[in-house]
Amino acid sequence: RQCKQIASILGEFGYIVDVADINDANFKPARIYDLVLSHRFNLNNIKKSLQNSIKIYLSTGINHIISNRNVKKRYENLIERRKCNLKIKSLLSEDMPFVLEADFIIGFGNDFIMKTWQEIVKVPTYLFNNYGFQKTKFIDKKFIDARRNFLFFASSGQVLKGLDLLLDIFPKYPELNLYICSRFEKEKDFCQIYYNELFKTKNIHPVGFILVNSDEFYRLINKCAYIIYPSCSEGQPGAVIQCMYTGLIPILTKESGIDTEDFGITFSNDTIEEIENTIIKLSQMPEEWCKERSIKTRKIAEKKYSEEAFMERWREILKVLHRNINK
Repeated sequence: RQCKQIASILGEFGYIVDVADINDANFKPARIYDLVLSHRFNLNNIKKSLQNSIKIYLSTGINHIISNRNVKKRYENLIERRKCNLKIKSLLSEDMPFVLEADFIIGFGNDFIMKTWQEIVKVPTYLFNNYGFQKTKFIDKKFIDARRNFLFFASSGQVLKGLDLLLDIFPKYPELNLYICSRFEKEKDFCQIYYNELFKTKNIHPVGFILVNSDEFYRLINKCAYIIYPSCSEGQPGAVIQCMYTGLIPILTKESGIDTEDFGITFSNDTIEEIENTIIKLSQMPEEWCKERSIKTRKIAEKKYSEEAFMERWREILKVLHRNINK
């Protein structure tokens, strides 16, 4: 949907847009392009055809070098804590020729995310926000109970997303609940290491993958006050923004690329101690505090993380680029 919207906005600026799938290794340019916007970080197979094009890298996460460093650290810490063997997943290629040759970078996220790219390329960078489904319902609830319930809502890459950290914390606090919606069952080695926590601990609920805006989704939203997401490498996760639309208060690492301002919480670091202390503190917050933050979260989501905001931001970016390109 977002790709079509970007192409449509390029059309508003007079561009004739050709589209190639990111996995299409056989794509050959049929014409000379004025502008190339690519999420692929290596276009060496068609490099000669793009020599005179303005090159824009479309980033969806942090600088690969920093991402890999963060992921490796997470695995090293887990292996040390659990005295186990676990194959490292979610590593990215650090060979990024298209990025290094780019004239501009446009990407999901906030200033923190963009600064990771500015460490390796000295070109103008522009950021934009992801968005959620506007028809998502805002769910009011009894926060006196919901404040003790936390939702982990993600996809794959459980160590990258920080699920291991949560599974080492919640068994210590049986009065608190962790609901896990992710594809953890596809990571057999991870499930083996955390078998007791995932499947034998009463206050940890391994729900698995569920559809957004389904009845089951809303049942979980109704139980929880918080979406907790201690990831070490993101751009700006749609899963979190989707939950923000329901009024779940986000608890995030800075690597999640969302400025929590005065509606959510950003961990000062991603140590177990910091995450644990934050969870305990938030589980004891007054009901009125939770309600106020929940309403504010929804309002911010509608204002800054909507389709309209996304498209308007892309128009702003392309206006600036158009001026620079035509100088």
